[in-house]
Amino acid sequence: MVDTLNINKVKLTAKLDVEIQKFKKLQAMFLGKKKTEKIEPIDLKDYTKFVLKEGSPLEQRSILECISSELVLKNKFIKLQ
Repeated sequence: MVDTLNINKVKLTAKLDVEIQKFKKLQAMFLGKKKTEKIEPIDLKDYTKFVLKEGSPLEQRSILECISSELVLKNKFIKLQ
C-alpha cells in the first residue's frame, strides 16, 4: 500500500535528515568518534514502511502528516481513496 501513496517528499526528506543527524551524533557519542561513516541514501518508501511498522506513535503520526493521499479506516483496515 505504501508504494501507491502520494508522499510529500520534501517534508519527509527533511524529517529523515533530522533523524540521520541525531543517529550520527548518538553514534559518535557512544563510539567516541568525531566523524561517523557516511550513511548511504535511504529510499523514502522503505523508510515510511519501517516507521509505520516499528516507530513510536509520534513518529508514525509525523509520517502520516507527509501523506497527501486520503486514507480511510473501516473495519480495522486502512484503505486509499
